[in-house]
Amino acid sequence: MNNITVVICLYNTENFILETLDSLNKQTLKDFNLLIIDDFSTDSSLDKVKRYFKKNFLESTKIVEFEKNMGIAYARNFALNYVKTPLMLFFDADDIAKENLIESLYSKIEKNNDYIAVSCYSQYIDTDSNKIIGGQFIGSINEKNYFKRAKEGKLMFMLPPTLFKREFAIKAGAYRLNGFPSTKLRYQDLSEDLDLWSRMSDFYISGKIMITIPKVLFYYRKNTSSLSASKTNLFAMQNKIRYIKENLKRRRNSKNELDFSEYLNTITWRKKIKNNLKDNSAFYYRNAGFCYVEKSYFLFFYNITVSIVFNPFYIIDKIKSNFIRNT
Repeated sequence: MNNITVVICLYNTENFILETLDSLNKQTLKDFNLLIIDDFSTDSSLDKVKRYFKKNFLESTKIVEFEKNMGIAYARNFALNYVKTPLMLFFDADDIAKENLIESLYSKIEKNNDYIAVSCYSQYIDTDSNKIIGGQFIGSINEKNYFKRAKEGKLMFMLPPTLFKREFAIKAGAYRLNGFPSTKLRYQDLSEDLDLWSRMSDFYISGKIMITIPKVLFYYRKNTSSLSASKTNLFAMQNKIRYIKENLKRRRNSKNELDFSEYLNTITWRKKIKNNLKDNSAFYYRNAGFCYVEKSYFLFFYNITVSIVFNPFYIIDKIKSNFIRNT
């Protein structure tokens, strides 16, 4: 019996899901389960998956269908409690795995019993699956750097296709669902993986390690339709990241965590102004990326310029993580 489950949380990705499944079907390591959780898709995504499995794929495949849309954090929590294997990996329904993704991650995590999560780098592709400039080159690539960051209370950025030990995700509290305001915007679904990785990093105190292989092992799809996403949503995500960081620091200092509302009440007006400048910089930087993909170069330079005006340091950090590979 294999000990890996790959989970796809499916929601309205009819244009990409078959390519994603094909990439998993071609893995050099075949011995893994696949769990598809359909979060009440309203397009043909689920039908395409079912038709695909009639002709292709693994013997160990399971589809779970939600009766209403619950969101990514709920779906991932469901998966944590549903699967039985000790190792899990979440894979986005519009990304493409290289053939050696699972084998590379598994070989790494098996080398050291103290490894509780292993991730990798990504290369950007567009909606037509063409490679475009940039990628995500983040995460500690050696143990020394990991322990340094963990001790200093740094956020643990790892990409979604991270192979991790399920028991430590559960011990860390799984995906956070409670303590958020009841609004149309689901704060629990914003940076939910970053929140979990940062809480799992607490186990550094007992010698547990979260490591990144410095190789591109999957293709991350940059969907320019996201350009229509509101500034409000992006600002909310930035606030969620700050909330995650605040609770990480509190745990490192043996203090109780805050819920999201409590955290917002601690922000001074001076801090709000500073955050607003950073968030505007992030918004225009993101738009610049979309404009570049669409070859709207005038708008690209306009958005880059505005981003720099709001906060020149933000773009420097993004270039380091998205375009310069760690060595």
